Amino acid sequence: MSLLPILSTEFHLTQTRKGQEIFHSFSRGLCPVCRELVDGARIIRDGKVYLRRQCPKHGMQESLISGDVEWFLKSLSFARPGIQPKEYSTNVEKGCPHDCGLCPDHEQHSCLPIIEITNHCDLECPICIVQNRHNYHMTRTEFVSILDGLVRKEELIDTVNLSGGEPMLHPEILQFIDTARQYRQFTRLSISTNGLRIASDWEFCQQLAERGVYINLQLDSLSNQSLRTLRGTGRHDTVKQKALENLERAGVRTTIVATIARGVNDHEIGDCVRLVMEKDFILSLMFQPAAYTGTGGSQFGPHDPLDIITIPDIVRCMEEQTGGDLKRSDFLPLPCSHPGCFALTYLLKTEDGCIPFPRFIELENYIAAITNRGTIRPDDRFDEMLRNTIDQLWSAAGQIPDSPRILRTLKRALRLMFPDDRRIELEERLRLGEGLVKTIFIHAFMDEHTFEVDRIRKCCTHYALPDGRLMPGCAYNMMYRHRDSRFTGPIGTAQLRIPGQ
Repeated sequence: MSLLPILSTEFHLTQTRKGQEIFHSFSRGLCPVCRELVDGARIIRDGKVYLRRQCPKHGMQESLISGDVEWFLKSLSFARPGIQPKEYSTNVEKGCPHDCGLCPDHEQHSCLPIIEITNHCDLECPICIVQNRHNYHMTRTEFVSILDGLVRKEELIDTVNLSGGEPMLHPEILQFIDTARQYRQFTRLSISTNGLRIASDWEFCQQLAERGVYINLQLDSLSNQSLRTLRGTGRHDTVKQKALENLERAGVRTTIVATIARGVNDHEIGDCVRLVMEKDFILSLMFQPAAYTGTGGSQFGPHDPLDIITIPDIVRCMEEQTGGDLKRSDFLPLPCSHPGCFALTYLLKTEDGCIPFPRFIELENYIAAITNRGTIRPDDRFDEMLRNTIDQLWSAAGQIPDSPRILRTLKRALRLMFPDDRRIELEERLRLGEGLVKTIFIHAFMDEHTFEVDRIRKCCTHYALPDGRLMPGCAYNMMYRHRDSRFTGPIGTAQLRIPGQ
């Protein structure tokens, strides 16, 4: 079957018979066999969107990239011009994605730099997307070099993330935290973790709280059956529960990160949402549709690239499993990265529950507040959005459900974060605002089957390397990680732990 020809310069969705195909647009992707860049096209069939590539060596390959064509088409309207970084690290020579660093062809700055401080881990997760070789801990010199480079390139960054491996295994993790917290250009410091050390070391948990860090706790499910499938042998549910208890007791601000695999834990999406709604110390929830790459993920299965879970599928599951407390209309693509990479909603915490922002804020005000940012920043732009929304709610009293409750909450937010008698620093406003807002993100990483150059060009989630390069996340995972000189050499001895033992 050959690629379908272009029928018009603009695409209009029409009613089609089952199995009939419509060409949407050209794309560049990877052959999942040899990982060479190949030409392809996005094809619409049976209400879904597929990426079809033609490799000269391995023939035609097809993968699902969106489980809902209407979501896909609407999401394209949210694309916004990006913001260039202050400094580039590589030149344009071979073309995207062979010049990553960032090069001048990249279309977005770094909203979320990730620093992998170790490749040691005490788990061997069947779904892991990285390649833990247990042979590297970042040095203090490398760490400081990366932080200095981020300041030169970005000046102000909302969140810097420490990752791994398991970053809590780094012998200088607390010293690294203290070093990063000295940089006033970084508003938040977050750490991604499996939670094993947090569950077993109360004193360490207190030290994290004292340093004001944010924890991204990997928690894919509340049932041990699903956790064992995704994370391996052990009583993961017991350990996760203890980690949550320690984080709440210590007052550590937490994000739950849930990898969702079709047929494994997609029926438990609503449980994750309810957990976040019930716990004040949990600020946000990040769903990640499973990416089938890395040491674990590439072997995870059975995996059918034509039947994976995508962003609109997770949105649909949330609506069904929360009884409509969250709706499809509450979620929008993030106008920062490529529309196919992120979707999110912000929820206003009122005295009687949470209300999604899109239900009471005009779309243009909402989009303006989050364009080219990974998160809402409580700055002058946010202040203006709140005041405009209060004016609109006041004039439209009775037309928007729950408007009195929303108005009370927004006015309280203004008084807390933007008082008339003094100016509060950004970091303090951020902490105050976190008590009023929760966030649900969906972040779709790419693998060999779903990789598209268009998405990489707009990536705003970057791995920060000691040599100064900022590597778009999925490009690094697909094309650079296995050649990173830090991670080559003999594989070390893994100090694995079975959770609950």
